[in-house]
Amino acid sequence: KSVIMNRDKKKILLIINPNAGRIKSMRTLSDIVDIFSHAGFVTTSYSTKAKGDATQLVKEHAQNHDIVACAGGDGTLNEVISGLMSLEQAPPIGYIPMGTSNDFAASIGLSTNIKAAARDIVGGELLSHDIGCFNKEHYFSYIASFGAMTEVAYLTPQKLKNYLGHTAYMLDGARHIFKIKAFRIKLEFEDKFFEEDILLGGVTNSRKVAGLVKLKDDKISLNDGSYETICFKKPKNIKQLSYTIKWFADQKPNPMVIYDRASRFKIRSEEYIPWTVDGEFAGYHKEVEIENKMGAVNFFCPKKKE
Repeated sequence: KSVIMNRDKKKILLIINPNAGRIKSMRTLSDIVDIFSHAGFVTTSYSTKAKGDATQLVKEHAQNHDIVACAGGDGTLNEVISGLMSLEQAPPIGYIPMGTSNDFAASIGLSTNIKAAARDIVGGELLSHDIGCFNKEHYFSYIASFGAMTEVAYLTPQKLKNYLGHTAYMLDGARHIFKIKAFRIKLEFEDKFFEEDILLGGVTNSRKVAGLVKLKDDKISLNDGSYETICFKKPKNIKQLSYTIKWFADQKPNPMVIYDRASRFKIRSEEYIPWTVDGEFAGYHKEVEIENKMGAVNFFCPKKKE
């Protein structure tokens, strides 16, 4: 723990995951604190040591601070959000993305440059953001998902990956996709009901899905009270597989893809399914209920250019 004291200044609680992918040394912490200090803030910093530490630190200290900032990956941010959702009044969040993928940061336009991200916390503008509640026990900022598609990434030849990028997974998947386990689910939302064998599915509040595709839907909003659900049915033949691949290219209505939006979702299955929230394991479940908490938190983002 390190503290810079000055009772006349506003306070930032800074939570750092020292094991995040891009944290190299204590110099990183020094750079962040210097930027906060020069902007007139008192910085109190803590480093996490184990899973769940960030949530506990927020519960214990956030209400005594004007801003909660975290430096780490999406998992660290998820813990911070979980802590804030337990408070009656949550201070705004500043996120310095230091993970390896930083999917969430990309979706709201945060810089992956550490100093730039720190400056945006003390000089940026606030963005209201919906938060997902998963079975009333987990929270997520951008995705809750299930499925077994990751196997394709390991089976696709490296030369094909280099030449075609993500498209390689789709094309080479024709050789393997019929062997991948699907989950029989019942999906309910609004007045709609589906029962299908699903390879990969979930509920998202992001313009990017699993790093594979950038959604072209111009109706996507991060703070409108609704989430998108995307579920890929398991193809039974080459023709159905071609429909799935086609969706990745044009994202138009497609018989092999369930794509819709709602504020609440219920997903049931006969067997236990492993779920993740924001890329972190969320347990095995036969029944999942997801609810959108509209505008539950505020993030500091770069100021829009006029």
